Amino acid sequence: MLGRRSHPRCVIATSVEGVLCVSRDVLLRARDDEHVTVVSREPGVPGERGHLTTPMPNAESLAVRLSTSRPIVVDGTVRHELQLKLVVERVVEAV
Repeated sequence: MLGRRSHPRCVIATSVEGVLCVSRDVLLRARDDEHVTVVSREPGVPGERGHLTTPMPNAESLAVRLSTSRPIVVDGTVRHELQLKLVVERVVEAV
């Protein structure tokens, strides 16, 4: 140790930003051209954006925005039905 206890040991930048992505398992209930309905253990926040990734062999990742979240009972346990709206992501080409 180079200094005494009163000497600074690390420096934390004053402006630190980041994004936390939390994955959670959901049960797909219904899907059409504009919406996907899933059941989750956790509630969602309307307006929240994310990606819904379907399992193999036809794996795909869909950009979604949460429309509604409401509690339901499934097999005697409280779960949350999430209504997701499919979002078309625009691709910007560099010129």
